[in-house]
Amino acid sequence: MRLAHLSDTHLGYRQYNLDERENDIYDAFNQIVEKILEERVDIVIHSGDLFDSYRPPIKALKVFKEAIKKLSDRVKIISILGDHDIPKRRGLPPHSLFDEIIVLGVGKLEWVEVDGVLIAGISNLRGKGIELLKTELRKFDTIAGKYRESILIAHQGIDRYLPFEEAYELKEDDLPKKATYYAFGHIHSRILTRFGRGYLAYAGSIEIMRRDEIESWNKAGKGFFIVDLEGDEPEIHRINIDIRPQYVIEVDLTKNKIEDVLLKYMSIKHRKLPILHIFISGRNPNMHQILGKLNTLLRTRVLKYNVFFRDATLIHPPSEPPEKGGVNLRTLISEYLKKYGIKDQKYVDLALNLYEYLSEGEIEEAKKIIKDFLESDT
Repeated sequence: MRLAHLSDTHLGYRQYNLDERENDIYDAFNQIVEKILEERVDIVIHSGDLFDSYRPPIKALKVFKEAIKKLSDRVKIISILGDHDIPKRRGLPPHSLFDEIIVLGVGKLEWVEVDGVLIAGISNLRGKGIELLKTELRKFDTIAGKYRESILIAHQGIDRYLPFEEAYELKEDDLPKKATYYAFGHIHSRILTRFGRGYLAYAGSIEIMRRDEIESWNKAGKGFFIVDLEGDEPEIHRINIDIRPQYVIEVDLTKNKIEDVLLKYMSIKHRKLPILHIFISGRNPNMHQILGKLNTLLRTRVLKYNVFFRDATLIHPPSEPPEKGGVNLRTLISEYLKKYGIKDQKYVDLALNLYEYLSEGEIEEAKKIIKDFLESDT
């Protein structure tokens, strides 16, 4: 049996409110569909966030419908719901429009058997649902003990792969140990490691959704995994796709000219115009003059560029990181809101999400977070 494991496709996502970026997601997804067909896959496993919203745009539904037409006669499609897919107030997820896709684990662990292989999954649970998540996961090993090969699908953060406490829902000790392959979603970086008697993998997002994903893309690419279960050990192959490039560029005006630093990026040939994130440091930089120069240099050579200024005269060495067991950001936000009588966890999550995006200069993404929050709260 050959599996394709993909995740975090976020169909309908519209970075910077640009048509091109929404279409980039569709292009990446369609590349994956074609490669799945080329690889003669038996089962497609999607580990959550198929759509960017539980109310996706019509075009996102159309793109997925066309993909289903190509795939459903040849492969079985099994998915779980990610945090972006889950409807509010017990509504139906967009997946329910498509009879060809099997959705597992809404509120509990569910499983199917395909050609003697156990495939079990549980959709995303957060907040008060974490204890239920852990309880349901404890059932897996008992069920998997009856099978030679078993797959666990989940859309959750694990402590080892997230940078700060409480950004994750599970610790490694919470995971069952008998899966042949752990097909995880939620973390946008691509990760593959041995775990228990098998492999644990995050397929990662199929496009660069945030600037902090660029480093991971440079190291591991974007795409999906092929899992071959024919032998004694699963063979896992990384399948890459061609996406719009993004670069983080540091320009120190005390050492270099802007045009000299940008030249090497402009000379690289790409299928699509790149996106640049330019950090400019110097002593009292003339922002107006620099922005004018960048517009002249880049306006026809890139899809978009973001500029961040750092005044070298104001830069101080970073403070020492807090000691282990110190107060983390989520705790600080929670305590601050409690002073004003705001105790609901959803407001802590909102504040933390906004902090993460705004500290990265991602204004449009922060606006989207607020819009989604207001829609879900009505």
